[in-house]
Amino acid sequence: MKGTSELSLLTKQLMRGNPFLRSSNMPAEGPIGSKFPDEDRLSGEVSVLALDILKRNPSGFELQGLSSPSMYLVRARIEDDNITSSGVTIETDSQAIGPLSEIRFKDLTAESSSAILDAVLESINSDPDRHLGFYNRANNLSLKYHAFQLLPGIGNSKAMQMVKERGGSGWSEFEEIDKSCGIDSAKLLAERYVGEMQDPSEPPSLLDLLVRSKI
Repeated sequence: MKGTSELSLLTKQLMRGNPFLRSSNMPAEGPIGSKFPDEDRLSGEVSVLALDILKRNPSGFELQGLSSPSMYLVRARIEDDNITSSGVTIETDSQAIGPLSEIRFKDLTAESSSAILDAVLESINSDPDRHLGFYNRANNLSLKYHAFQLLPGIGNSKAMQMVKERGGSGWSEFEEIDKSCGIDSAKLLAERYVGEMQDPSEPPSLLDLLVRSKI
């Protein structure tokens, strides 16, 4: 595990070497129901995939979900009695749910936690071009550390193999990466994103740089 200061330097190098990456300087997440420093950062979310439905006290129900397109973990009051199970996608402007608020990974229910990886993977596959940029533009972050090594289970030798397979033309879809490199590229990226949700303090954040940046 690299030290925080070293990884912070790698983040700057990653951003500098890739014009499509820009940090959004995300504040740390607070407890459920707290007011976040940037109260507008959920305003651009267009839908929520429900991960779990919970009963509210003293009445009603709420959902825990994954927002789109920026993949925030959120909660919202359910206003539509027809929403009774998880796995459904609800538009944020449909009046079927109340305002969104962020929650921490550790506050997810067991059902939400078990569903989050598949939900993130679904989000990646629904907008692949947004995420393929990482594989096509990832650079060396230092003499011994490549950005591909930010992915779970990828060491230096595997990263160098991936660079060689990428060549100068890059990849146009995840299936090409999987075939040439022998990995599940979309799932590895999803696992990285989920790891960052579990520990938002661990730099560099690909969620911030790839998914939540405003270019």
